[in-house]
Amino acid sequence: MGLFALIRNLRNFDRAGVGDQAAELVAGRLADAERVRRSRVLPMRFLAAYRAAPSLRWAWPLQRALDASLANVPRLPGRTLVLVDRPGSMFYAMSRHGKLTQADAAALFGAALALRADRADLVEFGTGHRPVPFRRGESSPTVVERFGNLGGTNTAAAVRAHHRGHDRVVIVTDEQVWAGRDGENPTRAVPDRVPVYTWNLAGYRQGHGPSGAGTRHTFAGLSDAAFAMIPLIERGQAADWPF
Repeated sequence: MGLFALIRNLRNFDRAGVGDQAAELVAGRLADAERVRRSRVLPMRFLAAYRAAPSLRWAWPLQRALDASLANVPRLPGRTLVLVDRPGSMFYAMSRHGKLTQADAAALFGAALALRADRADLVEFGTGHRPVPFRRGESSPTVVERFGNLGGTNTAAAVRAHHRGHDRVVIVTDEQVWAGRDGENPTRAVPDRVPVYTWNLAGYRQGHGPSGAGTRHTFAGLSDAAFAMIPLIERGQAADWPF
């Protein structure tokens, strides 16, 4: 059974009364870093399983698998500013049958990009904003736990405060903009030559920033496929084909 099938069946194993010896074999496969890297399963799948783990015996191997899966996240060159929205509106499950919230997914996506980037600044924002500390090689669930709930969404203020000559800006948000800043272009403080990538998790009305032309790109939803979008676009712009 492959890794993807294993993580989907952890609850079934517990319901079937799988014994400790068999559970140790499953845990060993999940914690095998080389097996995880070969599987190409990306972090979002493991975080969803980690949050939904029916018993504590799966928590440790899933955390190991989650950390090992970072090797499957493309490394971003240069300096990257990662801004993660933390409003109350994102603390809801992404699906009816899962426990992974939009806030969880956004924090993991931002943390994974930052941990894999050559140099990154990781920031959470809401009505206010603040840096999220991390160290290269640190466990991604540990970094995710440092995020909080910061109320509304004032993207423009966070961009103005933290953009300092970065090579790219990544924004993960539900675009439910705080009324006091409604209509303000959140990327105005970023030079046109610098690409801005926005992931809108909720598809709330119209987007709150420009998209579809030049260096401004907005994507709807967030999944493991999102990790490949930035290098794909930047290779295309550099005519670095095939890839």
